[in-house]
Amino acid sequence: MRVDHNGIHAEYREFWLTSFAVEHPTSVLVMTAILIIWGLISYFQVPKEASPDVTVPFIAVNTMYAGVAPEDIETLLTRPIEEELNRIADVKEIRSSSVESFSSISVEFNAGMDMTEALQLVREKVDIAKPELPMAAEEPQIIEFNLSEFPILRLKRLAEDIQDEIEQIPSVLEVTLAGGLEREVKVEVDLARLKFYGVSYDDVIDAIRDENVTMPGGTIDVGDVRYLVRVPGEFEDTGPIEDIVIATPGSSPIYVRDVATVDFGFKERQTFARLDGTPVVTLNVSKRTGENIIETSEAVKAVIDELRPQFPP
Repeated sequence: MRVDHNGIHAEYREFWLTSFAVEHPTSVLVMTAILIIWGLISYFQVPKEASPDVTVPFIAVNTMYAGVAPEDIETLLTRPIEEELNRIADVKEIRSSSVESFSSISVEFNAGMDMTEALQLVREKVDIAKPELPMAAEEPQIIEFNLSEFPILRLKRLAEDIQDEIEQIPSVLEVTLAGGLEREVKVEVDLARLKFYGVSYDDVIDAIRDENVTMPGGTIDVGDVRYLVRVPGEFEDTGPIEDIVIATPGSSPIYVRDVATVDFGFKERQTFARLDGTPVVTLNVSKRTGENIIETSEAVKAVIDELRPQFPP
């Protein structure tokens, strides 16, 4: 006869736990209550954010070399920098893109990597590779991805809405806005292509300006009512800008996309605002002469409280 001691021990442990729970119901309930309360306290004490600060383990190295073909960009710029970056021990993956006049290298680090240290390592390797790069190439740009900076654009749009509301208060003279990023369409012209097609920089500017207009179309009489007619022509996307014809020297027209790249970007910052080292958007409210500053402040606070549900977390 064979006795399975492991099975007997497992059965005994299960029987002991069950017996203890049956014989001590009060203790079990107290322990359960303590665990629930402890869990609730931990839940409410743990910091929670709708848009938490996420550390992205990516660093990009971008280098410009105007008028050079993609094959030469790969040989002259991308490979020398890649060879040095590959010597960094904590690199998980390196991806590169070589197009006309531009080299872009994306370096992904292992999770948990200190990005300050990673940025320093990338700078050191790029400095080592610089002597191998052509003298005519531009200085490599090292860009760290930081998601915490992106919501500032959305915050500025909200601040502009608040600015409009506060300026409607009779006692407010002016509201100025500082900080944040502002969207704009960027048209990056390739000088080598301009020379190839025989068009000038002013030709590109004039073509885009002449197309980005809303034209009046006169009036239409419908019964006793007269309606004003207009033809909207202002651009809302980058696609139509690329299709603008700059010139037609022969049978084939020259488009903006032939000599430039069009994309959304950000305007150069004119103002900076920070609070405890964190980028913010600031509204400066000025009251009218002779108005009560306390009443004006209360009116501004009332507007902010009314718009508060729209604020990001």
